[in-house]
Amino acid sequence: MSFTCGIVGLPNAGKSTLFNLVTRSSAPAENYPFCTIDPNIGIMNVPDGNLDAIARIIKPEKIIPTTLKLFDIAGLVKGAYKGEGLGNQFLGQIRGVDAIVHVVRCFRDVGVSHVYADVDPVRDMDIILTELVMADLELVQKRLESIKKGMRLGRKDFAAGEPELLETLAGTLSKGVCVIDTDLPIDQNQMKAWGILTAKPYVIVANVGEDDLTKGSVQLDNLKAWAEKGGKKVVPICTRFELEASELEDDERSEFLDSIGIQRSGTEMLISTCYDLLDLITFYTPVGQTLRAWTLKKGGTAYEAAGLIHTDIQNGFIKADVISLDDFLSRGGIHGARDAGLILTEGREFVLRDKDVLVIHFR
Repeated sequence: MSFTCGIVGLPNAGKSTLFNLVTRSSAPAENYPFCTIDPNIGIMNVPDGNLDAIARIIKPEKIIPTTLKLFDIAGLVKGAYKGEGLGNQFLGQIRGVDAIVHVVRCFRDVGVSHVYADVDPVRDMDIILTELVMADLELVQKRLESIKKGMRLGRKDFAAGEPELLETLAGTLSKGVCVIDTDLPIDQNQMKAWGILTAKPYVIVANVGEDDLTKGSVQLDNLKAWAEKGGKKVVPICTRFELEASELEDDERSEFLDSIGIQRSGTEMLISTCYDLLDLITFYTPVGQTLRAWTLKKGGTAYEAAGLIHTDIQNGFIKADVISLDDFLSRGGIHGARDAGLILTEGREFVLRDKDVLVIHFR
């Protein structure tokens, strides 16, 4: 199973550079507005050292990590919802993603143009969120108008309570408030089906300069203070520097990043933040000659995990052998864990823990 994120930001904020860094792609990232015209789509394998540790024990022929699917759309500008710029044309491309990554420029570089006069990440976030709010408002109003028209014609092709919820959403959005920043009971599956952008959880990537990581900057401090008030997470990444480092071998890359005080790569921090944001866990299936990592919503059951693997396995579910990763590694695999009495035999309602190793028995 993969999860999906959409990258949003102003032109020249570093969106395509981040996309290239995370997906190891080569999307154009030039110094002019609207360099990205057609949406870029990339898939990356989520780095997971636990797979290597498990593989050293079971020696599989094939290792399949879980993945992240990333969408990079054209930069938004103020007034995009009214047709300014290009980005609003492509918001539909990310209405189905699980989370949004806001890329905000904090670095100062006279060689890279800015669509506005100065570098002000708080202003930029306000602009972007306003554009998403207005895009959502337009979507909600159109849906509401369609329902009302159908009702006048005697049709009832809508779910119970849908008109009332849409009215509530319209009222919230018309005040310039993101849906996720309200106390409304949000059904993420329903919001995703409707394509409500501001109902999606989001993380802010502060694209900083090299010196900002060690010395800090007023722009980064202001952005962090703004985000903290709303309970949002900021991940500082020097995308240009880390993109250069990504071309190096592992040892050289670690040394290169360490030279400016980066102990953990921005990519790792971003993925970890997205997992927390979406309440995701990872579990592993060492079956036959294939070792695979899977992503599951926190609170997910063994039966739901079986459905991710294959519907036939879910339909024929009998029981699941569950081993914690620590026990699996310390006991040298399944047989050692079984000899030590560390394997749990559970039914379909068992709630998986993060990093569990799972073997499902089915008819």
